[in-house]
Amino acid sequence: MAAKRYISAILPLRLDWEPCYSLPEGDASGPDTQQLGIGSRVKVRFAGRRYTAVVSAVDIVPDINPARIEAVEECDTGFEAVSTEELQFWRFIADYYCCTVGEVYKAAYPLPKTASEEVHVRAEKRRDLLLEKEKEQWQKRIGKLSERLKAKDRALEGRHGAAVLERLRTERAAIAADLAEAQKRLDRLNDALFGELPKVIRLLCGAPDPAISVALKAGKPILLKAASRIETYRNLAANVIEKGKSVLLLVPEIGLAKTLREELADGFGDLLAVHHSEETPVRRRKISDLVRSGNPCIVLGTRSSIFLPFKDLGLIIVDGEQSAFYKQAVSSPRYNARDAAVMLAKIHGASVILGTSSPSLESLLNARSGRYSLVGGSWSAQELRIVDTKAERRKNGMLGSLSRKLVAECRALPEGRIAFIRGYEKAEELAQNLQETVPDLQERIDVFTIPEASKTDFSAYALVALLSADALFKPEDFRSDEHAFQFLDSLRSGSGKVIVQTANPAHQVFSLQSAEPLLAERQAFSLPPYTRLVDILLPDCRRFGDIHSAFARKLSGLGFKATDALPRPDGRSLIRITLPRDRQLQANKKALYAAVQAFRTEHRLNTGVIIDADPV
Repeated sequence: MAAKRYISAILPLRLDWEPCYSLPEGDASGPDTQQLGIGSRVKVRFAGRRYTAVVSAVDIVPDINPARIEAVEECDTGFEAVSTEELQFWRFIADYYCCTVGEVYKAAYPLPKTASEEVHVRAEKRRDLLLEKEKEQWQKRIGKLSERLKAKDRALEGRHGAAVLERLRTERAAIAADLAEAQKRLDRLNDALFGELPKVIRLLCGAPDPAISVALKAGKPILLKAASRIETYRNLAANVIEKGKSVLLLVPEIGLAKTLREELADGFGDLLAVHHSEETPVRRRKISDLVRSGNPCIVLGTRSSIFLPFKDLGLIIVDGEQSAFYKQAVSSPRYNARDAAVMLAKIHGASVILGTSSPSLESLLNARSGRYSLVGGSWSAQELRIVDTKAERRKNGMLGSLSRKLVAECRALPEGRIAFIRGYEKAEELAQNLQETVPDLQERIDVFTIPEASKTDFSAYALVALLSADALFKPEDFRSDEHAFQFLDSLRSGSGKVIVQTANPAHQVFSLQSAEPLLAERQAFSLPPYTRLVDILLPDCRRFGDIHSAFARKLSGLGFKATDALPRPDGRSLIRITLPRDRQLQANKKALYAAVQAFRTEHRLNTGVIIDADPV
């Protein structure tokens, strides 16, 4: 009797261990279990519920009583296996962002995606079964026709009169035609069963920028600082695809993906695949199949696209790398797609381009330290025209939300569109203000909020006015100055004249020509990117306030630089941990994670405790 075999598996749950399962009794030498390997997906039960699990190890020696180990319920699920590269990437995400690999698996293969795969697998099995039956029928027909053709050939070898010989030849020709047609039908069925061969791809592309070509040879991530980047992306992507590899182009928001899709569609056609949450589960599953096949393509997607099962990935482009939207802040794993993309590229041996008009301080420091190659970095940008609204009120009086200087600048424009970006102003009040002040310019004016403006191309505008720049600054957020500088930098590099109204014109951000002073300030106060932060969010501070404070003191006693448990408006408590950015960073994170897990267990807090590494 064959010895029982055991596997460990990753479930889409927050588990700190990978459960052990036995392969089905009586099938231990069968084809299904023999083909199981790391990455295979199987059906198992855990706590009474059925899950699709990923095999993480095979032929293990269980460390618990075998009588307590449940058997795998289904080995031949028909699901594509999870690749070695995917598993390596999941484990990196779990380790770096202080979560479990099961939570990463759940993010990479959410329930709608798995459900779509199940429907597809069932449909494919039915289709393949029908195709196989039809294939068998044509094979039988081909066999019979072949025998009839041989019989006619033997008959033609005999002595016949002219009339009989002509009839035999006619009959043989008809049989040969039927046989050829039957063989074509069988060939088409084989193509349907086994898929089409990869197509030869030829794209029209320009030569890569010489500076980028040199930087690519260095093998480091490239920080591309440029106001206009799409043409560069297009050329780089086309060159990679022509070499038979795929490209991932990440954008921070769905709206940008839709805009960029229109710009890239003509050049890439069917090779362009768009992946984001507004696409249907079926469409996203098809894109997963496409990238898993290894056929070269360019995937244009938002942050979750980093979890696609890429094969032969040659290039990752992260556009607008400074955007906070790359950070997953709602549910675990709370990863940053920009930083995770750098590791994904390393796993696949792919190149990385981080594109931006105003780099994040993290990327800028990496470029300064030599970890990244910096390409670009200077262009002719419009100077900001600062209007002191306090002084305006004292001297001339404001026209509602508009300074008289701004109104004069608008009227001085003979043509061209004008963009107003509102901060504290309410939409209805500003609309009334414009109607009363510049009614004749209404048709030329577009109004945006600050979030809307952050993802808008203002190159077609003759004048852009930020009405209350003070709305950019949040005293409680140490990143506020960085985000404000990036926003203003993008305005002046991508538009015509820029006017900024503020009650605090002496603020350093308005006079900065680069982010270097902000970096120096962060270093002086031991803030990121020179350190790393981990936020621990605890539930209901009114019920657990004393416990939370005791936990903060315990963390301090363990050697962590931790704040007290600070109450938040949503009723939670926040403990912020500052970790040195050194070789012990990962070990410190593991120790912190262990302390949080012990706290969860001690107080039976299965939910509500959140660990957020590198919060934004």
